[in-house]
Amino acid sequence: MAFLGAPGPAAAQSDAGPARTPTVTRLVQAFGELESRLDAATRTHDAATLDRLLAADFELRGAARPGVPMPRAQFMEQAGAKPDSAARIEQMAVHDLGPTAIVSFILRHSGDATAEFIVDVWGTTGTERKLQIRYASPGGMQAAQPRAAVPDGSDNLPKKY
Repeated sequence: MAFLGAPGPAAAQSDAGPARTPTVTRLVQAFGELESRLDAATRTHDAATLDRLLAADFELRGAARPGVPMPRAQFMEQAGAKPDSAARIEQMAVHDLGPTAIVSFILRHSGDATAEFIVDVWGTTGTERKLQIRYASPGGMQAAQPRAAVPDGSDNLPKKY
């Protein structure tokens, strides 16, 4: 499957020295696997897996209509309308807040030039992680985004571990 839980290839070498190879953290790997299972279940209309991964009160909030969330039942019903191609995750970040984790990433489908910026809120139910809320908006090159100043002048913000 073409679903990756790690950022794309390392940047080309510069005069400053060799390029750094991104390291996938334990959390990025774990949530990358959860997101991969969710994507596969969505593409294959696997209601049993979606049922296990989505919280009972799950909702999807889109940028176009943030005040009108899509409830769980409608999300599961529309799962079949998604492109039938594996998705690829880029630029994943995970913020572990104990029983809640906030996962953000760019989601691209194979052969599709569009991308979505996703923020997923995963909660813990017993010993299992369940997706509680998904925020989705156009992402990648189609979304206008102001460039924030980075202390070292590169495109990389320092990681907090």
